[in-house]
Amino acid sequence: MDTVYLLHFEKKLKHAQHYIGYTSKPLEERLSTHRKGNGSSLVKAFLSQGIDFVVARVWEGKDGNFERSLKNRKKARLLCPVCKKKEKRC
Repeated sequence: MDTVYLLHFEKKLKHAQHYIGYTSKPLEERLSTHRKGNGSSLVKAFLSQGIDFVVARVWEGKDGNFERSLKNRKKARLLCPVCKKKEKRC
């Protein structure tokens, strides 16, 4: 099933703290690929610095076009429930 997902990293690396991705495979399989360093270069950069991630949000049944539309917004933090939860604490 097609899935778009949002990763939230424990801390920022330069300006970035999120990654939006798409997979047509099971999500766990894609996450395993990321963790092995064979996925996105951005995720690989975070992991090489010892910065871990959580899956913050998942959109089931969405395709690469939906992923691209989210990425083009350049406001992943606004889609992130982890960040929204942190904002409420302040």
